[in-house]
Amino acid sequence: SAGAAHQRLAGLLGGCDQIRTPALEALRPSLSDRERQIATLAAAGVTSRAIAERLFLSTRTVENHLQRVYSKLGITGRAELPAALRSFTGHDGTESA
Repeated sequence: SAGAAHQRLAGLLGGCDQIRTPALEALRPSLSDRERQIATLAAAGVTSRAIAERLFLSTRTVENHLQRVYSKLGITGRAELPAALRSFTGHDGTESA
């Protein structure tokens, strides 16, 4: 499953220095700042309603952002989000530049 693959990738990346090549960077999905912000909160277990209140958005807008994140990361829901974000981000939890 995609979740298992993302967990394996996160583990492999955690065991070595970040590998950055032009080809790998071209394959990396791109999240907008807002998508990254919402995905990080959702991965931490914050509900869509609480995210919406915190960011002054509607719950529906938060859900729409999450659906785009899931599509970009090749996952199907919140349960897979933490591992997918770990494989997408650097060792310190920030997106690599």
